[in-house]
Amino acid sequence: MQNLSANSKLNSSGKSPLVSVVMPVLNEEEALAACIEKIDKTLRAAAIDFEIVVADNGSTDRSVEIAESMGVRVVHQALRGYGNAYLKGFASARGKYLVMGDADDTYDFTLIPQFLEKLEKGYDFVTGSRYAGGGDAQITFLHRYLGNPILTLILNLFFGTSYTDVYCGYRAFTKEAYEKICPVSPGMEFNLELAINAHLAGLKIAEIPITLGPRKGESKLNTLSDGWRSLRMMLIYCPNRVFLFPGSVLFFLGMTLHALLLLHLLQYQGRAFSTVSGTMALTFSVLGFQILSLGLHAKTYSWSRRFDQSNEGLKKFYLHFNLEKGLLTGSFLALFGVAIFAFSIWTWFKSNLQPLSNPEWIPFAATLFIIGCGTVFSSLFISAMAMTKNENLRVRERLRESAADD
Repeated sequence: MQNLSANSKLNSSGKSPLVSVVMPVLNEEEALAACIEKIDKTLRAAAIDFEIVVADNGSTDRSVEIAESMGVRVVHQALRGYGNAYLKGFASARGKYLVMGDADDTYDFTLIPQFLEKLEKGYDFVTGSRYAGGGDAQITFLHRYLGNPILTLILNLFFGTSYTDVYCGYRAFTKEAYEKICPVSPGMEFNLELAINAHLAGLKIAEIPITLGPRKGESKLNTLSDGWRSLRMMLIYCPNRVFLFPGSVLFFLGMTLHALLLLHLLQYQGRAFSTVSGTMALTFSVLGFQILSLGLHAKTYSWSRRFDQSNEGLKKFYLHFNLEKGLLTGSFLALFGVAIFAFSIWTWFKSNLQPLSNPEWIPFAATLFIIGCGTVFSSLFISAMAMTKNENLRVRERLRESAADD
């Protein structure tokens, strides 16, 4: 093994390199040296000023020793996780362009100039694709035909993207693009978050066909755990399709059914629908409200991460929403439901415990009470989550009004 050329180090003038190649490492002694040598040889041949950053994630083998002996920069991340290692590595990188790739010798690092060429042409986020050119032969059967294609399909359907391989770990992007993407995922879903956030941040995206080579060393993938975390991330980042649309439909159906029952517009052979239909209305209404609440929570989270800035409806909502209004609205609905309950019970006792003449009011009262209590607690949660964003909006609105007055 040999030390890298001077091109891979920060020069004496303090000027940062053009490219930072970041590799997460956890016991990769079998392949690490080969990866470093390929990167060094490729970028030296292309006369590109670069650095290699190895983000060690707690290796117990000779990985760190190998990296340091070859002259690359090693940073240490005590928090375990693929994403955590990359977060540390990218935070330490100094290049204008960032390249990421695994240290298991599966990715062809001689293709780095092609990634950089795309960035130079104006693309912000360039990702490899093992499926675009038939380079997927080395992917394990389950991941090749089920896991990766299904996750890619779901992501494309949810977000309107056109990726062919959302889990490829060979990518390049500008430092500015990475700061816009602002990933936080600690595990293998880090790759998925990069792909999602690149789209949500409006970055110009390109794919490059790559061929996956045979892996050296032990795989760190956990199929079920990593797959579920990836699916969970997509559900959180796509609240409209997952929460708002189905929640709205259920809530509308439930409240419409309540109205029809209270107005005695649903009848069969002269008898008005009541108890069973009222229970259905209660179920639809409450379930729809809960789904909508979860959707609002997810939208607020997405908005707080800066990826939903075009949502004018959400902006207006938070300009007028505050904790006090939420508490008052929820309390009013809950108390209204309690009042209907109390009146119904009073009427029932007054009739000497005879069957109620209008039993449909009971499920409606339960609906109001549950939704009211839900509104109170949702307001507390949303207010805490949106506090900073809310205040920033109000400040900008006051500044805009002040400027208009001037």
